[in-house]
Amino acid sequence: MLRADYFYRFPWLLLAAALGLSGLGIAGIYAATAGGEGDPFWGTPAGRQAVFLAAAMAVFVLALVPSYVRLAKYSYALYAVSLLALVVLAGMRNRGWTIPRFIYPTNYAYSWINIPGTSLKLQPSELMKIAFILSLAYYLRFRKNYRTFTGLLVPFVMALVPTALILYQPDLGTAMLFLPILFLMLFAAGARGKHLVAIMAMGLAMVPVFYSSMRGYQRMRIDSWLLHGCAERMHFALAPKPNGDGGAADNKNADTDKPSAAANHAPVSCLARMTDIEKADLVREVTGTWRFRLWRLATAVSWGKDKREFAEAREALFVALDDGPGPKSFDALRFFFGSLLAGYGHQLFQAKVAVGAGGLTGRGWLEGTQTRYGFLPEAHTDFLYPTLAEQFGFLGAAGVVLLYGVICLLGVDVSFSTTEPYGKLLVVGVVALVAAQSFLNIAMSIGLMPITGIPLPLMSYGGSSLVSSFLALGLLCNVAVRRLYLIAPRPFEWRE
Repeated sequence: MLRADYFYRFPWLLLAAALGLSGLGIAGIYAATAGGEGDPFWGTPAGRQAVFLAAAMAVFVLALVPSYVRLAKYSYALYAVSLLALVVLAGMRNRGWTIPRFIYPTNYAYSWINIPGTSLKLQPSELMKIAFILSLAYYLRFRKNYRTFTGLLVPFVMALVPTALILYQPDLGTAMLFLPILFLMLFAAGARGKHLVAIMAMGLAMVPVFYSSMRGYQRMRIDSWLLHGCAERMHFALAPKPNGDGGAADNKNADTDKPSAAANHAPVSCLARMTDIEKADLVREVTGTWRFRLWRLATAVSWGKDKREFAEAREALFVALDDGPGPKSFDALRFFFGSLLAGYGHQLFQAKVAVGAGGLTGRGWLEGTQTRYGFLPEAHTDFLYPTLAEQFGFLGAAGVVLLYGVICLLGVDVSFSTTEPYGKLLVVGVVALVAAQSFLNIAMSIGLMPITGIPLPLMSYGGSSLVSSFLALGLLCNVAVRRLYLIAPRPFEWRE
């Protein structure tokens, strides 16, 4: 039960930061889904998110009641139940089975289980993240065999099995979270740095194999991210510009010898004015970038199959480039990049426009054109960060990062201030989860990483994600209010 002195130990600033992020998330969701139409709040996804927040807060309070030490003995059981749910989803996907109104694919992914009699959905992978943290902390708490290379086998199996099952759903974004959590928890537990570095090196060596084994649409996400800078260079080089420089001379009024008002604002086609030499120079510039060269190398060594239309366009481009820079290769490159920005690169392009349009202070709430007019897909889920950046500008976007930083720093403080090994590792796992998921989403939405489809914790629309985030924070606060001290040497401090 909760004691009176827990009130003074409770990390109120952490809860305030979490609620601040959730409040900003609801504001962004409303702006992205209904703000432009002025719909009633409770009839919008933002209203449903507020209901999810109330449920998440109830789960947060429940996670505080029993001592985390008592919860520890259920860690393996929770891991097993979560793993079983993932196995069931994977088996149904493999067989193509469905259970009407209970388990069926959504956006071609077997990731959700519907709760009968309601419109709510449970995402087992969200519960698996919490179960993995609990079970790994329980496994590592009194061991030291993980300080050997072979002793890392069990922790890695515990991480890789759910990772593989979630990848099969397919849900690349969630699957990417397990390894960062594993590495940070092992590092906190005292695993040897040279062993972790060796494993990371082996993982990097497997990147070509992983890339080649991806499905066509997954590999196209990587390709569109890698080539996005090249596509943008072509796009802005050819974009019509207001006639205000040398082209204005051609539109001068014959009587007054001054450019007319219409001429100053008439768009001038850069493509129509480009010479063959300029086209060849632009082809050399774009194809000479490291991004384009890396993409050609990856394509050459990959054995995976791409979508037919993408593969045909790519081969036509390569044939044109083999003839050397010139009008033919320029047209092939322009067509290829144009289709890229209109297809798999569309989300990232619109997200960057939204972020850039926000400037320093933003356009104002409900005034973002990218979200108000529906230019940015998934603006209320995976791309909520650009939505907020457009409306509240750089200052608002930086404020979001600052709030995540407050949560992580306070979590690190809780970890350092307890000597009980299970609680210490549990807090490290929660901090790793919040830090990794927020970093991956923000990096994805501003073009620093490929788009993988991962929600922004505490903010993006979705009940499962919001509840699991507050459950994780509830466990962190459970450790914070108790902070058990052992009369023994501090855990995980090893002498080489």
